Amino acid sequence: MELFSPNQKQELLKILQEGKTKEDLALLINKIIEFQNSVLNTSYKVISSKKLGFYLSKRDDFYSEFEIPKKTGGTRKISAPDLFLKKIQRRINLCLEQFFKPKLSTNGFIRERSIVTNAQPHIGKRFVFNIDLKDFFPSIHYGRIKAVLQKDPFNTSSEIAHLIAHLACYNGILPQGSPLSPLITNIICQALDTYMVKFAKHYRCYYSRYADDITFSSNKNVFKNDKFQSDLKNLIQSQGFRINSKKTRIQKSTQRQEVTGIIVNQKSNLRRPYIKNVRAMLHNWDKKGLEYCERTHKEIYSKNSNLPSNNSIPKFTSVLNGKIQFLGMVRGKEDNIFKRKIAAFNRLIKSTY
Repeated sequence: MELFSPNQKQELLKILQEGKTKEDLALLINKIIEFQNSVLNTSYKVISSKKLGFYLSKRDDFYSEFEIPKKTGGTRKISAPDLFLKKIQRRINLCLEQFFKPKLSTNGFIRERSIVTNAQPHIGKRFVFNIDLKDFFPSIHYGRIKAVLQKDPFNTSSEIAHLIAHLACYNGILPQGSPLSPLITNIICQALDTYMVKFAKHYRCYYSRYADDITFSSNKNVFKNDKFQSDLKNLIQSQGFRINSKKTRIQKSTQRQEVTGIIVNQKSNLRRPYIKNVRAMLHNWDKKGLEYCERTHKEIYSKNSNLPSNNSIPKFTSVLNGKIQFLGMVRGKEDNIFKRKIAAFNRLIKSTY
């Protein structure tokens, strides 16, 4: 994200590389706020080094924990920082973004990349091989973060790396729920991605990664080769991760091949139930009215006890529009199914408002 000018970026980099104290870190965060206010015409308030120091010493006390359901079953533990800590983490995230250039094979948590771009290299391949990294976020701890921040492209001082690593962690590990965590995972994995690309070229296959979800594809089944499996396991372990054997699978072209939820057999596509759901939502709006749809929509969302209030529930029309736009992103904006769905949505919007 090119939000700041070269001179502003150079000023931030100097503090990162020469700063040593919490006062220097507060200066860095306040510089980011100052630049944001200047560029975006916002009015964010600066922070004091005293309050930053207090949060550094008590950081683990400012998290709340809850669980959300996984699409594949089970639950995922979320550790969310309070508003002030989140403000700090967002500014550090924005700063690090200015200097970090992700690999082309990296697709998670990056602007203009998605599960769709992650799936694209594997479209039409005879064999698709999926693996998952076990305990991905908990595998990334304070020491790993501090070490990687002192390397290219940041080259931070040891002291600033120490402070940022502490602010990035909860109970010593990277939490799911912090706005800084996604970027940190990509920074940690930049060496992994570099080695994996070389590994894929050696075995003449394609590689992509979305967070902890790793995919290889090829027109030859190199994945059944014991040496491939052994080399892959050793490479991943050398980078501080482990393979989740329960989520490892080879998909042949004679069956449905999926990469991060996107079907890749012949073209980028979605499962039929997704399209049927969009069709049903449009049908109910047309036949039963928007009021009925909003009420039913809220009832479904309210079953999730983690939502604090109705204010957290997005509008039915926003959800439906998002689903249709995602359909267009996956299948293409010239796809006939997308064209019909977006036309029906626009017609209903026009007749309702």
